Amino acid sequence: MAVIFALAAAAVAACGGAATTPSTDPAGSTAPPSAPGFSADERQLLDGIVRGAVDCRPVREELPDRAIAGIECGADDPAVDRIGFYRFENDDDMLDVYFARMIAEGVAPNSGTCGDGEGEGPYWPGGDEVPAREGCFLNDFGYANYRATLPGEHVYIGVLGRTNDMAALESFAWLGNRDTPGTPTLWAEPR
Repeated sequence: MAVIFALAAAAVAACGGAATTPSTDPAGSTAPPSAPGFSADERQLLDGIVRGAVDCRPVREELPDRAIAGIECGADDPAVDRIGFYRFENDDDMLDVYFARMIAEGVAPNSGTCGDGEGEGPYWPGGDEVPAREGCFLNDFGYANYRATLPGEHVYIGVLGRTNDMAALESFAWLGNRDTPGTPTLWAEPR
């Protein structure tokens, strides 16, 4: 059991949280472990990370327009340089920022999948107006970028690759998904 707690503490510390050991207080504590330097909104983003992210830090300068919180992390996958998680007040703000970035990168809405190269579209069925979106593009340095929106949670994810392989980033973002339709598996609303 001590090994499990040590592994859990190491995982929390790797994402920027404070490493903690189990309490010897039989009553226990309901207070969540603290993440020094993280605001409540940043902590909620950190707590929602499901997998793939390490060494997370708050982002306060250069946040996407209208974002209320952001964190950026390293990755445990050699194809990925960084992952950003950004929370918005609502889905409309999140989608406006997402589409503005896609258009700025020359990627038209509903233009294809990451497997096709640069492209954008919904990852849930329902037509052009579906708020669950994903897109891929190469930045000015030739590195792949993957972007996804998580409607309802108002979270926008950005993944920067180490190469020009957009399909590798999409595969990383969806690793382990078994749902149809599904959602990227990097972040989920903390419970």
